[in-house]
Amino acid sequence: MKLEQMKQISLRGRVAYGICCFENVLITLECDLNDWRNVLNYLWQFTSTQYLDDWNEIIVELIPENLMEFDTYEEQEFERLSRDEFVSLSQLYQSTEESIGILLREIYELGISHAYSVIEGYGESSLILVQRIADYMLEHSFPLPNVDPFLKYAIEENRGWGNRFDGTALSKVIHK
Repeated sequence: MKLEQMKQISLRGRVAYGICCFENVLITLECDLNDWRNVLNYLWQFTSTQYLDDWNEIIVELIPENLMEFDTYEEQEFERLSRDEFVSLSQLYQSTEESIGILLREIYELGISHAYSVIEGYGESSLILVQRIADYMLEHSFPLPNVDPFLKYAIEENRGWGNRFDGTALSKVIHK
């Protein structure tokens, strides 16, 4: 990944890049993407949501290290996660590689890196997080997505956040 190119990409585009990295890990580990559909759908909501709070609240609940703290749904007052989702994710996470949890946490951190602020300059804090994701991917021999499809999500749009878009459509293009 060329960090210079990433400077031109909005926060929504950067988070989309992180999600595509996550998808590459799932594919490389030969995970059944249908098992991960719920998690992926929640992650991709970042690219189209108007309110970061909605995305933030569900993602923090489904991060493996957070969710696996509890043996039962009743032990925690989940705000967004349903009982069925909790049970399903608990079972899924029991046999999950550590890389998956690490990347979910990093994507969450990337998504909130400029929470409630205008992104100044090139959004250095999110650039650092994107670089950290890319470094992790390379360190563990996971393929990085091509940056080119993300370049159309310019940082100049919407105070650095970029315009909303359908991230799942982008994912289909990248992983076809």
